[in-house]
Amino acid sequence: MVEPPAHQGWEQIWRRGGSYGGDTPEPQVVELASRLKARGCSRVLDLGCGMGRNLLWLAANGFTVWGCDVSPTAVAACRRALAGSGLSAGVLRAEMTALPFGENVFDATIAWDVIFHSTVKGILRTVGGVRHSLRDDGLFLVTFNSTESTNRQNARDALALGEAEELEPETYVVPGDELDKALPHHYTTEQEIRARLLPGLQILSIQQYGHEYEDARGRHRTVKWWVLARKR
Repeated sequence: MVEPPAHQGWEQIWRRGGSYGGDTPEPQVVELASRLKARGCSRVLDLGCGMGRNLLWLAANGFTVWGCDVSPTAVAACRRALAGSGLSAGVLRAEMTALPFGENVFDATIAWDVIFHSTVKGILRTVGGVRHSLRDDGLFLVTFNSTESTNRQNARDALALGEAEELEPETYVVPGDELDKALPHHYTTEQEIRARLLPGLQILSIQQYGHEYEDARGRHRTVKWWVLARKR
């Protein structure tokens, strides 16, 4: 089965004024920044930067930042926000599976709620590009969907009703969903992350986290993994 173009979904989401994640940086990004400063490192890539909540904070705190996103609307919004804040960062439109960066460029890459919007093949291509552009000992902060998330069960329920598609084991799309579930979502375990999804990278930390939310279908718990890895 052909994987649907991710940029179509994200462009629609950002055009509707989506605000995924709000406008403050993730605590793990702030912690990573402290680690980088202690190492004297400053070059960071925000992969799938969206409207720029992590990118803007990093730029305001003295980092040399590049951001990329597949959505033209998100890229334009990032650039406007930087200009309005008097900050500087490079922001460009790019597919996550075809990063336009050379070898050994960045001290760290952040991919928060990004690379799981793909099949396993796409995830591995993205990780390969990240590894290529990281310097030796460079850090990668990345999140994955957990199979313990109720979103996974929701997708499986929709699949049973003929309202979703399974692109491959544990990778689903729900075409009628008005939010991001119309995009591919791969759900994974800690074992798969360690054994399969981060080749060439040493995992320094892996933790599960979650939050609850409610919609017309009831109450849900989104569960994800966040991982800090190092280029070997």
